[in-house]
Amino acid sequence: MECALKGCLRKHLHAIAKIDWGDKLNLLQCIAYDLFIIHSQDLIHRDLHSGNILLNSPKSAYIAYLGLSITANIASKSNSDGIYGILPYIAPEVLNKRPYTKESDIYSFGIIMWEILYGKPVPFDQKLELEFQLQVCNGLRPPIYENTAICYADLMKKCWNMDSKKRPTAKEICDTFAEWQNNETILLELSEYAKKLQNIKYEDIQIDEKLIYRSSFISFNSSYKYQGNYKVCLFNKLYHSELCIAFYR
Repeated sequence: MECALKGCLRKHLHAIAKIDWGDKLNLLQCIAYDLFIIHSQDLIHRDLHSGNILLNSPKSAYIAYLGLSITANIASKSNSDGIYGILPYIAPEVLNKRPYTKESDIYSFGIIMWEILYGKPVPFDQKLELEFQLQVCNGLRPPIYENTAICYADLMKKCWNMDSKKRPTAKEICDTFAEWQNNETILLELSEYAKKLQNIKYEDIQIDEKLIYRSSFISFNSSYKYQGNYKVCLFNKLYHSELCIAFYR
């Protein structure tokens, strides 16, 4: 397995989901630490997703493809009628035409946490792209399935917080993973919940890699207005979910 799992993280999500939690936390910490280094140089990645993370081994990885990275100062002054990226990883404030920030990268990291946990790319229906933008801005997030460890779910939700200033920093995430690695109680909790998750049969999701999981230009959506329970009606279509507990604001 050490030799086999090399290349981009996205191609190996199913296998990564099955490794033990000590190695999984080490992998997550590697990614978070790389993001911390990027942010410590006052840079913003702006295109963070599992296809831009390269594996050295099942428990070691690094962030690659910094072609869209810019300084925080330049990002704050940028103005455009759209953005370049992969829609499910883009933070709601960016979809609302606000500049990319370090906190926007943290939102993307939270999506990667979801993928590593459940062993699949976060799904969405590209035919509903405009609706997806609208609903993310109104609080739609990936489903958190039953039998997910509470500590892990809570950290993902913090990364997805609608208020970007309430998201943890990359350093805080690194510190959290280090704490978990040294806490036998948390490691046991994560392992026990992982066993329960293995008993859940997830629905099959047909994914068109070429259409969905390549960075592309995304026009801002300004033609929709939020209407009552529209988010609830679209939820299953947008995230193909039947086993979730809830989605979070």
